[in-house]
Amino acid sequence: MRSIRKSQHVSQETLAGLAGTGARYISELERGKETIRTRELLKLLDALGAGLYILTPKEVAEWKRSTSI
Repeated sequence: MRSIRKSQHVSQETLAGLAGTGARYISELERGKETIRTRELLKLLDALGAGLYILTPKEVAEWKRSTSI
């Protein structure tokens, strides 16, 4: 989420306002200190114009091979 937010030049405060949450919550999420609920995740992704993709283990393996991770 942090990399998407930064690539769009959106501050934590702006994202929090767009998603209806607090900047502290965004900060804690980005630092891995909070657990996020699906509804909140979808609001944040929507505010960033991003989507959520669920991959099968096979798709993950293919993606890793194609990106040299």
